[in-house]
Amino acid sequence: MYTMTDAIKSERWVYLIDWEEGPAAHVKDLILLGYDHFSRAMPLTNHVHEDAYEFVYMEQGTAVWEVNGQFHPTSAQHIIYTRPGERHRASFDYIGPCRIWWIIVRDPLQHGHWFGLDDAERQVFAQWIHRCPRIQLVSKEIVDYFKRVQQLINQQDTELVEFQIRHGVLEILQRILHNTPLKAQSHDMHAYTLELKTRLEQNPSERYTIGQLASEIGLSESHFYRIFREMNGQSPTAFMDRIRMDCACRMLEESKVSITDVAMELGFKTSQHFATVFKKLIGVTPKAWRTHSKVCN
Repeated sequence: MYTMTDAIKSERWVYLIDWEEGPAAHVKDLILLGYDHFSRAMPLTNHVHEDAYEFVYMEQGTAVWEVNGQFHPTSAQHIIYTRPGERHRASFDYIGPCRIWWIIVRDPLQHGHWFGLDDAERQVFAQWIHRCPRIQLVSKEIVDYFKRVQQLINQQDTELVEFQIRHGVLEILQRILHNTPLKAQSHDMHAYTLELKTRLEQNPSERYTIGQLASEIGLSESHFYRIFREMNGQSPTAFMDRIRMDCACRMLEESKVSITDVAMELGFKTSQHFATVFKKLIGVTPKAWRTHSKVCN
């Protein structure tokens, strides 16, 4: 296990079977379990798991994932998963401020006695995984199951810990693969969030007040703010700034326009304010981002 807290309060906890020497090491089908709380943008580059499925749960915040060249936006309460051999990364190789849990398990079709199941049960899970949509909404209660397995791995103080970890992982997978749809209100806000994202991508200089957004969906300002934050893990203002910074990343990478012109096109009154927001959300200055993009390309 590995825990990290840096000077700006980012937090990480990771369990990797290759590091494990206790009873949990006997649960070989659990390759990795982890938690990250990013308080600023962090690198997350292209990688692949040859013989394993990865599931990432967005507890808070938003992220855009690239899987085999296709982009998939996610927000709070989304699960996104990748299949064995699929290359994936965070968009632009950076993941913004968010809180995520993730789990990597071996392919049930390739490993007998997968998590202690007999062949018939293993085939059921294999079929569920095969039918699983790339992205789906999952209740935030799943975090309790992640935390339970985390606690078992940290303690390992019972004779049954190997069985308990196997059972805990299967509970997480059942919550993902045999998922009960969330309430309609969550779906409505999710659809509105995607619509707002599209509008901002098409016209990033547009500025919206909380009152304007709330009136569009027929809610009071306070109720809209609460539901939006609960659904997306951040305030409407922070969400809109994040979309603008994603647009800025593309402009800095794909064009030669000056940083001042980028700031103006995104609706910032000064390049200094733009640079401050950019560094806060992306983790580097616009100039450093452009330089990094040129080196990578």
